[in-house]
Amino acid sequence: MGEISFIHLSDIHFRRTSGNSYDIDSDLRNAVLMDIKYNLKKDVGNVNGILLGGDIAFAGREDEYKIANSFLKEIAVSLGKEECNIFCVPGNHDVNQDITRQSRSVYVAQCDIDSAQNLDEADWLLEKYMLDSSNSNLLYKPVEQYNKFAELYACNIDSKKPIWEKYFELDNNMKLKLVGLNSCIISNHDDHKEKGIDREMIIGQSQIPKYEENIVCVSLCHHPVEFWKFVDVIQDRIDKRIDVQLYGHKHEQAVSKTQERLVINAGATQPTRGKDWRPRYNWVSFECFLKDNDRHIRVKTFPRVLSDDRDRFTPDKDNCDIGKNYFIYELNIDKKRKKNLYDYEQCSCLPKESRIKEINLEEMTKKIGYDFLDLSDVQRLEIMSELQLIHNEYKGKSASQILDFVMADVKKKGYLDKFYKLIKKKQI
Repeated sequence: MGEISFIHLSDIHFRRTSGNSYDIDSDLRNAVLMDIKYNLKKDVGNVNGILLGGDIAFAGREDEYKIANSFLKEIAVSLGKEECNIFCVPGNHDVNQDITRQSRSVYVAQCDIDSAQNLDEADWLLEKYMLDSSNSNLLYKPVEQYNKFAELYACNIDSKKPIWEKYFELDNNMKLKLVGLNSCIISNHDDHKEKGIDREMIIGQSQIPKYEENIVCVSLCHHPVEFWKFVDVIQDRIDKRIDVQLYGHKHEQAVSKTQERLVINAGATQPTRGKDWRPRYNWVSFECFLKDNDRHIRVKTFPRVLSDDRDRFTPDKDNCDIGKNYFIYELNIDKKRKKNLYDYEQCSCLPKESRIKEINLEEMTKKIGYDFLDLSDVQRLEIMSELQLIHNEYKGKSASQILDFVMADVKKKGYLDKFYKLIKKKQI
């Protein structure tokens, strides 16, 4: 069976005027098609479909989706297929803001959920609106046109189907489960009310995938976790259950790897032109192989970027392994599931004494991490500065995301004890 692959696009932003005789983005879309036709097949096999990470349209209007659908059909032709599997999720630009402005009931419902003080309260409110027999799909009115487009590909969402799932066969009795998450439940015209600040979105707990046997889970979602409310409560479960997470929205290519998960923040395929205009997209393949009797998942990602002369797409070497036109991430999926689901004593093969030391160290590291996140932003920066743990790539990331990198840095430099003492000092 070997690998299965996808073309990964996000933020393609089709406007009602896209495709007219003066549309300068027509050449950009042609560059995507030519790149797929001439370069993809020599590096990637068994293309199973196209992943759209949201912001398919610009204003959530019907004519914008018709143009998007035509472009997707062109991609299918460039792949040598009459039709191609499409998998999509909504972005904030897929929300029709005319509806949120004009419909008092929709806007009030969104504000009601947004005002929740914790994740459980937000979920309780969400459930009430979704089970309201008089108008259960009220919160899906702003993405009505998106849903008509997505229905063509069985990726539409509503009160009865808040997420969609699709399964693909891999080797070694493993399946890839692709999950579409909706981060735009409360998205409306207030999203950028404060200049330069994005309003945080809600991902309800009902969207967290359940554990399943012999499954590697891959999610498609528009807003990355740093744009979620109550991320400190939900992210740990997301990282344990979703092994590969694909996001859009930021218009910047960024990759985050841990022993638990791979996160790819896709660049925008068709961003609004400006100072930092740099279109990007990806090819992503998945393969399951055996190593030391455990099943491993190999993810090979080919990041593509528009060349400096804007003539064609080329490998994004800044995001590739050295000397390659891709980067590889490998995850021992069996080990991860055992670690997260079994009691420590059941899953460990270490002698008892060594196991106790390992557990104590892991528990201590978790405690240090929690204490660090409890500090203020200023206190955290002071500690990171003193231990020289601040790096440019942390810019724009949430505290919980930065923690992964900081803890790895602390362990590598042997600063765990110093780090712990500085945190305790700040807590006094």
